[in-house]
Amino acid sequence: MSRKTDGLTKIELDQMRCLSETLDDGWLRTDEWIETVLDFEMFSEQLGQVTSDPHRWIWAIIALHRGIQGMMVLALKGSNDFKVLREKDVERWLSWYEDDRGDESPPHAKLADFLDLYRKIKGDKMLIYMHSQKFVPKGTQDFSIKHLHRLRNKIIHFKPQIWSLELKGLPAMVLDCLKIAEFLAWKSGNVIWHNYDLRKRLKAACACARKSLADIDKEKPQ
Repeated sequence: MSRKTDGLTKIELDQMRCLSETLDDGWLRTDEWIETVLDFEMFSEQLGQVTSDPHRWIWAIIALHRGIQGMMVLALKGSNDFKVLREKDVERWLSWYEDDRGDESPPHAKLADFLDLYRKIKGDKMLIYMHSQKFVPKGTQDFSIKHLHRLRNKIIHFKPQIWSLELKGLPAMVLDCLKIAEFLAWKSGNVIWHNYDLRKRLKAACACARKSLADIDKEKPQ
């Protein structure tokens, strides 16, 4: 069996094949793995253009925020989604399930808040497997992830105004956050890459982003 499919069940292979189909049937198929990798590819693409067009920072911030959120979900979810959902929604769903209310639709559940997911990757909820590791922040990473979240919210909920965004600290913030994503992807022991192509694409996107950050650093005024 090839490296791409080693260890996969037939159902998983069929799902991957379905997701990789063209759009001839008029549907776009995606999942949390594809979306996370696409977010980092978009982040890397936008970051590579910020020196010529500073407005690209806006899209780089949005894509990085989405990518890190996706990576936290992949690292936390394990065999079910409970760890990545709002706790009150999980309680409601379990109550519905345990009361055997099959005649009712299951309660709607939302993804946990970004910073709540960040809190969870630093705690015991990350200890899913024998080799699992929690994320331990270093230096300014706690500040950087919160700053990224603030900026993303400012951008997504932008109100009519004149807004000035200081660019000086953005590369350091971005690098801090990129390192968090790389830890989750490669070192946490929780993200198991069955799809070799997606794994390869994420590696390439992270490497390209790091190169862009190095180029930005070279162009800083001395």
